[in-house]
Amino acid sequence: MKKYQEFSVFSQELNREIKIFMMLPKSYNEGDKSYPVLYMNDGINLFDDNLATYGKSWGIIEAFENNPDLTELIIVGIDNEGEYRSNDLVPFTFKFSDSEVLYGGNTDNYIAFITKTLKPIIDTKYRTLINPLNTGIMGSSFGGVCATYAALKYTEYFSKFGCVSNAYYVIQNQLENFAKSNNLKGVNKFYMDVGTKETSNDIDNQKYIDSNKKMYNILKDKIDHKNIKFVIAKDAIHNEIDWEQRFPDIINFLFN
Repeated sequence: MKKYQEFSVFSQELNREIKIFMMLPKSYNEGDKSYPVLYMNDGINLFDDNLATYGKSWGIIEAFENNPDLTELIIVGIDNEGEYRSNDLVPFTFKFSDSEVLYGGNTDNYIAFITKTLKPIIDTKYRTLINPLNTGIMGSSFGGVCATYAALKYTEYFSKFGCVSNAYYVIQNQLENFAKSNNLKGVNKFYMDVGTKETSNDIDNQKYIDSNKKMYNILKDKIDHKNIKFVIAKDAIHNEIDWEQRFPDIINFLFN
């Protein structure tokens, strides 16, 4: 029996069906308690190795089973299909180095889907703590860029942000300028990290690290030092195996 639910929601904001992968807390059916909610990008990669893009999930079900002291959450994973992923998760337009095609720029519509369509469904159907203080958004790579953008613009819906192995460098200047113009007063907890081996070569690894350091240096002056955490994960690679290792510590920071 699957320990997560899978369903689809039509998004008028994105004009397509979106697959949702959701995990309820182990104690959900044992009482009438309401729970915090964490919305996570790249939902297909969260729970099931058989579905995961590269054959390995974040192992989130096992993380909660193996760490019983973790705050119980409703996890809502949103699938970001390949052809739409870059557009939906990166808030400003950019070009990959080997292409003249513009990507990105659709994140406001994507977050509108989460906040205006998906969240009301989840809050109506399940026992959630609906206020921003108990609502988070999290992702890795471009998903971390999206979560960072949400911290800069959408704190009326979210106050906890998990930003993992962030590929900020594709829109570094635009995102830095946007961050400088926002006060981030609605942020309750902000976690960000980067691995030292995000790519297969040292030059690009340093680019990742420097990019994340630059963003952290802006954010740390706008968020109380107790509420922001930046981790440089030694030898960590850009994949679900290493994100799985960091997941319990991220949850402990965001929801405690």
